[in-house]
Amino acid sequence: MKSTEKRLPSFREVRNTIQRVDGWLTEHEARYLYSLAQYGPGQGAIVEIGSWKGKSTILLAAGSKSAGREKVHAVDHHKGGPDQAGLGYQDVNTEIDFRKNIKSAGIEDQVIPLVMTSTRAAQGWSGPIRLLWIDGDHSYEAVKTDLLLWEPHVVEGGVIAFHDTYAWEGPRRVVEEYLLRSNRFSILGFVDSITAVKKTQRRSPWDKIRKKIILLIRYLYILGRQHILPGEIRKWSKSCLRVMASAR
Repeated sequence: MKSTEKRLPSFREVRNTIQRVDGWLTEHEARYLYSLAQYGPGQGAIVEIGSWKGKSTILLAAGSKSAGREKVHAVDHHKGGPDQAGLGYQDVNTEIDFRKNIKSAGIEDQVIPLVMTSTRAAQGWSGPIRLLWIDGDHSYEAVKTDLLLWEPHVVEGGVIAFHDTYAWEGPRRVVEEYLLRSNRFSILGFVDSITAVKKTQRRSPWDKIRKKIILLIRYLYILGRQHILPGEIRKWSKSCLRVMASAR
């Protein structure tokens, strides 16, 4: 007798699905998001700030669903902003495409859309969060506000991940000022433009050494991006950061 249980899609199948969805993620970033949702530490909800048309939402929901874990609360007013306007998107409303895409991906039951601003959603939020993915308005003040509003809800051992933490000044500054310089967070990894940290008050001596090593390699990568060091150093450091990244 054949099993009637519905088979969950693999990452490869999800990757094929998101190729048809408008958005900005490298394959390495996509795989890392899927892994964070699937294997990431802690207990609590997954909250996504900035969904656009659902590319990262699908990855987070599929990864979590594959492990029988929490739903994704997708926060986005779906009206775009200065970031999208700078890329040629004018007068957008992405909610229809977002809902269509998550339905086509078969993860509609794993997503709770919160069609509102991040500030408004945070005001009504009270539950624990194990994974906070911030990829909304990239201006410095907006990114800082997102972090300060939502970080208190992240559980001990939970993960905070940011997108576009090199090319965009807002995410880069917030990550450096509030996360990398803080003793309250240990580094999980840098995967292409993603920076992920784990919220923890307890860091072992190895954690401290690992953080220094990773930050040194990250610094070499930044110098390579700025063409201060040879391109070979940039490629090597980027590969090292990927290898050293952890989802747990």
